[in-house]
Amino acid sequence: MIRVLRGAWSRRGSLTTLVLMTVAVVGGAVTVLQFAHTAQTSAALAAPLLLLGAVAVPSIGAELAVSRREEIGLARLRGIHGLRLWRFLLVEPLLAIILGTVVGLVVGGIGTVVSTGFWLEETAAPLDRTALLTAAAIAGAGLVIVALSAASSLREPLAVQVSTRQRPRRATTLAIFLSVLVIVGAGVASYRSRLSDGDPDLLVLLGPALVGLALGQAAIWVIRLLASGFTPVTETRGLGAFLATRRLARSGDLVTPIRLVVAAAVVGTLALTGAVSVDRWTGSQARIETGATMVIDAGPGAVGAQQLTERLDPEGSQLMTTVLIRNEERLAERRAYVDAARWDAVVGDFYDGTPAQAAAGSVSRLATRDASLGGSGTRLSVVASALRKDLTGVISAPGRADFVSRVSDTLLVRVEYVAANNVSGSAEVPLKLPTKGARATGTVQLPDCADGCSITRVSVGRDIEAYFLDTSEFVVVLEEIRLDGLNLLDQTWVPDAEALEGAPPAYADPVINTPGGLQVTLLPSTMLPLLLEASLAPLPVLVADEADPAARDLGGQERTPAVVGEAATLPLLGTVGVLSDLGAASLGSRSTVPDAEVRIVAADGTPQALLDQVAGATGNSWRSLDSVRTALGKKHGGAQAQAYLLTALACALVALLALVAGVGRNLRDYRRDVASLRVLGIGLGTVRRAGRAELLTLTLLVSGAVIAGGWIAVTLLLGGLPLVDLPVAALPLDTSAKWTPLIIPAVLAAAVVLGVGGRARVVRASTTRPSLLREEEG
Repeated sequence: MIRVLRGAWSRRGSLTTLVLMTVAVVGGAVTVLQFAHTAQTSAALAAPLLLLGAVAVPSIGAELAVSRREEIGLARLRGIHGLRLWRFLLVEPLLAIILGTVVGLVVGGIGTVVSTGFWLEETAAPLDRTALLTAAAIAGAGLVIVALSAASSLREPLAVQVSTRQRPRRATTLAIFLSVLVIVGAGVASYRSRLSDGDPDLLVLLGPALVGLALGQAAIWVIRLLASGFTPVTETRGLGAFLATRRLARSGDLVTPIRLVVAAAVVGTLALTGAVSVDRWTGSQARIETGATMVIDAGPGAVGAQQLTERLDPEGSQLMTTVLIRNEERLAERRAYVDAARWDAVVGDFYDGTPAQAAAGSVSRLATRDASLGGSGTRLSVVASALRKDLTGVISAPGRADFVSRVSDTLLVRVEYVAANNVSGSAEVPLKLPTKGARATGTVQLPDCADGCSITRVSVGRDIEAYFLDTSEFVVVLEEIRLDGLNLLDQTWVPDAEALEGAPPAYADPVINTPGGLQVTLLPSTMLPLLLEASLAPLPVLVADEADPAARDLGGQERTPAVVGEAATLPLLGTVGVLSDLGAASLGSRSTVPDAEVRIVAADGTPQALLDQVAGATGNSWRSLDSVRTALGKKHGGAQAQAYLLTALACALVALLALVAGVGRNLRDYRRDVASLRVLGIGLGTVRRAGRAELLTLTLLVSGAVIAGGWIAVTLLLGGLPLVDLPVAALPLDTSAKWTPLIIPAVLAAAVVLGVGGRARVVRASTTRPSLLREEEG
């Protein structure tokens, strides 16, 4: 064990890199998996991180094998072969991976608690069985990758293994094949993503990393090809340029790791674009669904909500009732209602800047002069008089001597209503009418309307004790039907056409609205239903994506639509539905359908005291626009974009470690090269200029590769990745490439290359003195 620890200490640089890489992959994977499990999203979102880790680890394994090449050769000379040789080679990486896995579990547990506590309502447990199994699988896979990457060193000839000189090796056939395979995989993932119409498969989820690796590999090839092509040209353009192009064409310390830098930046571009897209979608969709910055659920019925707003805000400037009937399975019946008369005052410019802006400007056109026939009270009274004939008498059926019926002297007036609690009911007022010209008054108590109700229908008829045939007429004048201060006869009433089907010609026009009241010719054998004339008028509507729009009232009964405008997106409804005025739609309507979402919205600046009154009356609490937005993201899987961000952060850490490790592996060789140049009389200034030219070239190429790769990944892949589960008729998710998410990862990648590469190209006289060569030879 002491020998193992001594060997590990002598190779502490490479082993530390392996430990940190394991910590990054395990910690990132555990965090993403735990976050995804808590948010109920796909656990495969961590796939890009695992792929980049699998690409980064082989170089570390190869470095460890190269650093032990001489020891391996001596072991073979001593007769150590087979499993003993493998154990000799892998014991140090195994210890490093175990240590990294343990630390990674701790980091992953902390990351899980922090990320879920910050983004989700529920803080997840730091670790569970799945996290432990994932960490163990990553550790096992890491050890296998290290073993495979070190296998070539075991097969080298003894002469090479015991040699003190290390020569650069050309890319193997396997390396070239894997590079081409990555490019092909990126193309296939992009193609499958465009065809995906459901949950994407693993290859599509790996797509961002594959595209990034492909662009990174292409950038490496471009760099080396251009450098090789410009090397002869720079021979006459200055020694600094020549040195820069020569190193770009042959060196691997900065060039090779940029593949991972580009890949991580591309994953970050896609994740950042997805997060921005989801954030904008939830913001716009929340505005579409709410209608104001404050919203509260108002109970089951629209009648009570509307009368509450009228009572608490009689001026109509701060409160408004909205009703949404989603009908996501029957889009032809998808509809919403707003109090159009209050729209401009309460909603104002709330929809400015959203897709529903155009439609919001037309909502006030839905308002009609006919208000909802609603009021509150506990006393229903009727005043009526008779115009012709006596109500009493005996009526016989012609041709039937056995049929004789006595007609009662009682007139019934039935009023049907919908109470504030959305319960339908009716009340009958009996009036005794003796003779022609007499006036009678009847009154009943109506406790259901104490908190408000909406009158839907009035029926008038004789109290008939038996069915009879009567061709005579009896005409009454309803002078007043009053619910406390509300006179129902202020509105125009018409007979129900269905009740008149088959009636004798004498009853063709049984209802006349006069200044003195409502003149009604009673039907001989049934009650005569009266409807509000306004309830039969066409209902003004705004429509979206409706070729043949169908208007309905609050109770679901069809109304004739009068389309006043069409729009791609409507307030409350989104991209499909019919929007109409609440007052007009409630005229004559029965109780609000059970699946309606009745809400009250408040304008900006509404006094807190008024908000408290509404909350007390409804028994619910106000919800802000931000809380609705958060709920939308949670309901429709917006946390998937946050999981992508976590994956991108872990990928960035892996790429940074790979770049730092690549620079560290070749730092000694670079200093020796500079010392050799100084022996030849080349000054440090020339070397520094060459280093700056090399860094500038790499930075520009990396930035360009990141922008190009990010644009390709976003354009080809983002639309097929699971960011949000769009509800029916929702706003589309804009997954197009945006400049800010493209530029930020490119700038960060350039900064990393400049920062790490700049440290690697620092030329000091003390560390590059020519005597360094003599010390190494000695």
